[in-house]
Amino acid sequence: MRLTLEEIAERLRLAHTGPPDLPITGVAAIESAAEGDISFVTDRKHQAELEQTGASAVIVFEGCDDCRLPHITSPNPYLSFVEVVNVFHPEPRPAPGVSGASVSPEAQVASSASVGALSYIEAGASVAADCVIYPQVYVGRNVKIGPGTIIKPNVSILDDTSIGKRCIIHSGTVIGSDGYGFIDDKGRHVKIPQIGNVEIGDDVEIGACVAVDRGTFGSTVIGSGCKIDNLVHVAHNVTVGENTLLVAQVGIAGSSSIGKHCILAGQVGVAGHISIGDNVIAASKAGIPRDLKEGSVVGGIPAVPVEVWRRQVAAMLRLPNLMKELKELKKQVEVLNERLSESES
Repeated sequence: MRLTLEEIAERLRLAHTGPPDLPITGVAAIESAAEGDISFVTDRKHQAELEQTGASAVIVFEGCDDCRLPHITSPNPYLSFVEVVNVFHPEPRPAPGVSGASVSPEAQVASSASVGALSYIEAGASVAADCVIYPQVYVGRNVKIGPGTIIKPNVSILDDTSIGKRCIIHSGTVIGSDGYGFIDDKGRHVKIPQIGNVEIGDDVEIGACVAVDRGTFGSTVIGSGCKIDNLVHVAHNVTVGENTLLVAQVGIAGSSSIGKHCILAGQVGVAGHISIGDNVIAASKAGIPRDLKEGSVVGGIPAVPVEVWRRQVAAMLRLPNLMKELKELKKQVEVLNERLSESES
């Protein structure tokens, strides 16, 4: 693909400085860009990189007035660069139609949708317009998949799941698996039927090898705009609020509620039957055993306010020296006690 600097600026609806007919043939990071590439810098901290880059043009932040290169000025250079990347590298889409897949006559697949080889769509399922179902995907009974959603290879979407518009679900993920529910019968674990479902909103992206369990009764809910990283487990009857981020290896136990716009960093664990308010941030590896109010920022096991956690970590780092000092003090006390005993006798 070849675009001019002016054409890119017009697509971004931004002003440019430099030859309008400057040819741009690719995108690259600032340190590896070559002639023909467009790159970006986000702030003054990285402005020095403009002197070394081989890029033909750059997208720069507002106030970057001394840029020697042809450039486009943006209030959010990274976001604008992402838009340009999508222009030069659009995701390929298979042609519409069913190709080598098995589709129940009682299922509905829109004519503009694509269903890849060896996929299987059960009775009562519906696949809306412009969806892409890649090869070897299982779509269970009564599953609803909204317009523009992309399901990558080897995904399993089990019965009664509802998925909204423009979602992306990556390979190896299982949506609607049975929740971990058993009842004790004199030492024998009896399975509790899992008869609920999963409801996923619009614009949700779910990474590879994620497990979202169906509700025991009722629904497990993933709100619109959520982004879930690889290897996350969302248990039965969990509710995740809109635009929340769940980073790799997060685990949320059953019947817990996560608010809107939260961030649970890598390997955070959430106990069952608790409530986490909106805009909560949990640092990596935090263990959350109890409710958290809106806006909390926590870390540690068990999770405590982040300023307390930082003091705990600092104290832990001092423990070896503190133990050494304690041993020395104990020796001094022993010597003083011996001398005291001698003086009293």
